[in-house]
Amino acid sequence: MKVIAITGKGGTGKTAVAGMLIKHLAAGKKTLLAIDADPDSNLPDVLGVKVGKTIGDMREFMLQERDKMAPDTNKEALLESKVYEVLTEMPRYDLLVLGRPEGSGCYCFANNLLRGIMDRIL
Repeated sequence: MKVIAITGKGGTGKTAVAGMLIKHLAAGKKTLLAIDADPDSNLPDVLGVKVGKTIGDMREFMLQERDKMAPDTNKEALLESKVYEVLTEMPRYDLLVLGRPEGSGCYCFANNLLRGIMDRIL
């Protein structure tokens, strides 16, 4: 498995380049996993994809439901199952979007979720 990351300052065309690269690579024979790790997610728009839920939404779900869960609930397994809810499947690529957590605050938890998801997938 190969990983391609596009980084840089804001407004430099990262999303446009990522969109073109995904379209080009998706024309090949392999299936891709595209991840939009920007809280201001625009990659779905560039790709013409409607995203229903994001990792930020998954974060909010876990924060709202954690106190309602039974003590023996395997939260890691629940969180992993939620990844499949937020994964948008397309014919030649799948798209995972970080999204913006509700309200103000740090993106640390959402970023750590994404890092853990990527570790499992890789």
